[in-house]
Amino acid sequence: MLATSLAAVLGATDPAPYGSSSVDPAAAMGLIAALMFFYLFIIVLALVVAGIMWAGVFSKAGYAKWKAYVPFYNQWILVKIAGRPESHFWFLFIPYFNIYMQVVILNDIAKAFGKDAAFTVGLVFIPVVFASILSYGEAPYRGPQYVSAAQKQYAQQFAPPYGQPYQGQPQPYPQQPYPGQAYPGQAYPDQQPGQQDPNAQGQNPYGSGPAQ
Repeated sequence: MLATSLAAVLGATDPAPYGSSSVDPAAAMGLIAALMFFYLFIIVLALVVAGIMWAGVFSKAGYAKWKAYVPFYNQWILVKIAGRPESHFWFLFIPYFNIYMQVVILNDIAKAFGKDAAFTVGLVFIPVVFASILSYGEAPYRGPQYVSAAQKQYAQQFAPPYGQPYQGQPQPYPQQPYPGQAYPGQAYPDQQPGQQDPNAQGQNPYGSGPAQ
């Protein structure tokens, strides 16, 4: 029944007997070609839109804009922009696990532009809008934000506590005068304020003759 209706729509001229179906092969091939062309057009349109919305992100991160239009290669560059190891690109081909990797990569990209987790949700569900905001907005690229487990352990082990100086840096100590020595303008330890310096007795100003 469905084949008979399809043949009537495509313009089949020879009617089939009752209970049988006949479809013009040329019309069927034309329909298949039309569907393939339609799907190809949708794929190309999706690639162009994805390239436009990510081109600004690539440019801010120091990559050429044309790389955002190349399938698969643009995902490779996005992994590098996020700061993740290049091996994480191959995780995108693992079924189900690739969904998780896409989310964490988008989260790292959002952090690289100073955005929070709420912006990551927008990148996941409305990428056309939020990726365009990153590309053509004023948010600068701050560099990769992904930190590996080894880097976290190293930072926790060797980084000084917050608000405290680094222990290996020498601390300045106030200079103490030697015994019997005073700073200029200060009295000796055994000298009362206003009392003449006993060591200065019998000394004459510079350039004057001997005392009489």
